[in-house]
Amino acid sequence: MPVLAYVFINVEAGRAFKVLEAVKKIEGVKDAHTVTGIYDIIALVEAADLKELGEKIVDRIQGTKGVERTVTAVIIE
Repeated sequence: MPVLAYVFINVEAGRAFKVLEAVKKIEGVKDAHTVTGIYDIIALVEAADLKELGEKIVDRIQGTKGVERTVTAVIIE
């Protein structure tokens, strides 16, 4: 059963739309939007397991130019 999580992303000022486009291209990102509030982007990410989820977040999302910080909420069903 795949693991789903919401990833809340803070980015450098003025980079939200560029980061959003990069995040949307990452394999496993099911949806992503710029939002108002304390976070700049919220992404729904799917992975085969927690290990793969961690790799997608740390290597791919946090590795995207302009990303400053992420907070992850794993969906429990």
